[in-house]
Amino acid sequence: MCAKVTSIGLKGMEGYRLNVEVKTFVGNDSIRIVGLPDAAVKESKERISAALRSLGYTINGQRIIINLSPSEQKKSGPMFDLPMAIGVLLSLKEMVISIPENYGFIGALSLDGAIVPVEGMLPAVLSAKKLGIKRLYMPYDEKQPILEIEGLEIIYTSSLREVIENLEGRGGALFTPKTDKIDSHQSNYIDFQQVIGHWDTKKAMEVAAAGNTMC
Repeated sequence: MCAKVTSIGLKGMEGYRLNVEVKTFVGNDSIRIVGLPDAAVKESKERISAALRSLGYTINGQRIIINLSPSEQKKSGPMFDLPMAIGVLLSLKEMVISIPENYGFIGALSLDGAIVPVEGMLPAVLSAKKLGIKRLYMPYDEKQPILEIEGLEIIYTSSLREVIENLEGRGGALFTPKTDKIDSHQSNYIDFQQVIGHWDTKKAMEVAAAGNTMC
C-alpha cells in the first residue's frame, strides 16, 4: 500500500508543502529515503525503526521506500521524522484510517517514540496556513512563542503514541500550553510578547534599557 502524509519543508525561511510518500514491500528489512535527503534526514530511518519497535510495531520482513516530494528540492534536518513514521504505519496498515491532505506533521523522534522540537519549526508553522494546512501536529518547544493562527489548529504532542491515538479517535485531549494573550485595545504600546523569536536581540535591548547593569 502507498501512503501519503503532508509535512512542511523549508527553503531558507520560506515554507513549502512536502509530501511524504511511503511504499512497503515484502522483502529484506530495510528503509530507504529518497528525494534529495541530507545526512540528518537519512538517519531518520534509524530513529523511525527504533521508535516503532519501542511502541510494539514490527517492520520485520519489510522493504520500505520513503519519497520526499518535490524530489528536486533538497531536504535537511530531522523535522520529517514524525510524518515519515505515520506514513510507514499507514502503509503497513497498522493504522487503518484516512488522514486528510490538509493535516500536517513536523517533529523529530527519539528512540523511545517521544517527539522533540527541531530547528525551523517557527517558520514552518508560520507558512502552514498559506499552504492550506488546517491542522498541524508538532512538539511543544518552551523556547518558542505559543502561536494562535486563525484557521490553523495547532496540536502540541509529546509522543508518537499520542499522535496515533488522536488520529484514531482514542485517548483524551493532547497537551495544550497556556498562553498570555495581549489585548491590543487596552494598550497603544508594542510589547516584546508580540515579537516572535529574536531572543538575542530582545535581551540586548532589555540590557540597554536597564542601563547596561547586566554586563
